[in-house]
Amino acid sequence: MSIYAVTTIRSPKSDLLQQAKTWAKELHLPFVPRPLHGSMEAFLAKKGLKAVLIASHLGPQVMTEEGLLRYHPNMGVPRIRTLKRGGSDHLVTACGLKPGMRFLDCTLGLAADSVVASFVTGPTGKVVGLEASPVLYKLVSQGLKEYAIDDPDITAALHRIQPRLGKAEELLPTFPADSFDVVYFDPMFRRPIGNSSTMQPLRPATYHKPLDRSMVQAALRLAPTVVVKEREDDLLRSLGATQVLGGKYSKVRYGVIHREGGAR
Repeated sequence: MSIYAVTTIRSPKSDLLQQAKTWAKELHLPFVPRPLHGSMEAFLAKKGLKAVLIASHLGPQVMTEEGLLRYHPNMGVPRIRTLKRGGSDHLVTACGLKPGMRFLDCTLGLAADSVVASFVTGPTGKVVGLEASPVLYKLVSQGLKEYAIDDPDITAALHRIQPRLGKAEELLPTFPADSFDVVYFDPMFRRPIGNSSTMQPLRPATYHKPLDRSMVQAALRLAPTVVVKEREDDLLRSLGATQVLGGKYSKVRYGVIHREGGAR
């Protein structure tokens, strides 16, 4: 039984109904008609769903037991603005990102990290993002094309990201060897940080498989450097990190893992 489904707003017109059915077919998810009465929370509980993709007049939305998600690149926007003012970014530093580099994000989420990478690597670079959750994939892939912001550099960075639907452990072997410069993982933290109004609704819709050494090794076939975002130094070291970077006052750490003979 699927933990995800596709539905519509209440009493949809024919175009939204057809759109929802098209998404369901594309994502291999069940289409479940929206009841005329009752809350979306009750709908989720009755159907035993973790998250539902909603076709609405505002574009795709995702509802989970924790709340409603509309697309927004989250902290990616202020981070890029900091970079434009000459500031630094921990992800950029840990990955050693430069214009023209090829970056694979194995945990795309809302693409906050990928949009920063896309901004830095620029039009000559390449950013591919893998997303295992089909409902998040639809929300984000459409959002990357349609999200409007008054900064053309950020808009262009969003448009350059290439989203791919699938689990990292299944997609990594399909890429040619040495097809990227950096592979990045940001697995969902086992304990949430704070009570972010953006991240709380996101959690039930995400794929929670823990990262292990076999996935790191699969990533090192594709790139000489793998970077993992975590909070526990010991976990990063257990995955093979030889460097652990992060801000002085931040709980988040970046573990840097180099292929043997591949450190820059």
